[in-house]
Amino acid sequence: MTPRTLKNRVETLDFIRGSSLFGILLVNILVFNYPIPYVDLKTILTVPLDLQYEKGLSIFVQGSFYPIFAMLFGYGLAMQYDNAQQIGKPFYKKAVKRMFILLIIGVLHAVFIWYGDILMMYAVFGFLVLAVLKYKPSIVLLIGSTLFLMFTVPNFLSFVIAEQNPTAYVTEEFSDLAAMKSRVEAATAGSWYDVFVQNWTDVKLQNSPVMWMQGFFSIFPYMLFGVAASKWKLIERCRDFIILWFILLLVFLPLGLWLKTQAYTDQWVYLGDYFAFYLGGLVLAVGYVAVLVILTMLPGVLRIVKPISNVGRMSLTTYLMQSIIQGIIFYHYGFGLYAEYGLDGLLMIAIMIYVAQIAFAAIWLNFFKQGPVEMVWKKITYGKLIMPKQDSH
Repeated sequence: MTPRTLKNRVETLDFIRGSSLFGILLVNILVFNYPIPYVDLKTILTVPLDLQYEKGLSIFVQGSFYPIFAMLFGYGLAMQYDNAQQIGKPFYKKAVKRMFILLIIGVLHAVFIWYGDILMMYAVFGFLVLAVLKYKPSIVLLIGSTLFLMFTVPNFLSFVIAEQNPTAYVTEEFSDLAAMKSRVEAATAGSWYDVFVQNWTDVKLQNSPVMWMQGFFSIFPYMLFGVAASKWKLIERCRDFIILWFILLLVFLPLGLWLKTQAYTDQWVYLGDYFAFYLGGLVLAVGYVAVLVILTMLPGVLRIVKPISNVGRMSLTTYLMQSIIQGIIFYHYGFGLYAEYGLDGLLMIAIMIYVAQIAFAAIWLNFFKQGPVEMVWKKITYGKLIMPKQDSH
């Protein structure tokens, strides 16, 4: 593999990562604007247009971009491990330190900025990923698949039982009115300290044992799938695997969309939700990755999508910036626009945030090799806090 080819494949990873960050933003902006942890969004939307937007987001976006990000996390760790092995450089000591620093960043993010942080879970599961990097890709894939099936198969059986006798399993829409009121008051009338106090309450909900168990059987396997893909070099050697990528595109994309739409059909009472939320998100995520990888094989595409690749290149900075910006936009300590917009307005705000991040990434990377948070993360890992200028091209 030539240096140029390797550079293109790294840019492909950045492009996929940058694209997934927009999908994550589209989902997270709903949580910043509504008390979603305590109420089902569909129960508080009354405008028909909002309901249509919610349906579109649920089918095309919800649950289909965080699997991509998790797989890329595993992919990147495996790349770093393999590179270290090839040059005989120590890996595990620095990798453990990086995960520990990421955990600290996640805790600070969750407590002081936004309770919906995912970095803590990534860091903890990242420690587990480090333990399997030495295994062959087939073994890693087997471990990931086993964990995933250990969660999805029992759930499938429970949904099948409920489907056979739906009247015996009457469910109510989830809502916690007291907690919802507290979240709304903090967002619409509270100071930054009030939001901080509410965040602490919400963090405990977000990090309940049930949530961690679900993450262990979903997010962690996704990371392992990424590790296996990295060891096979499915992206670095994407042209060698072009038939596989087209199969993934032609099978997983339509299948994923079909699974996601089952939550909105009258064919099922309960199984539709299972197909959409337990299977559809991952299947559609693989389809999306196939689309993006194949797209980057076309001449000139990587140059065209470089602005998005820049965002992916500084993904940690981008993710944290999104939380900070949304807090300023929606909470009372900022512009106080909480619950002021429908879903169409939120879509426009998300696009504007992302465009601003594209501009920021382009400017920043003209002067530095990495995003600001990545730079600090790396420098703390290696014991220095010097901000290097980017090498000239």
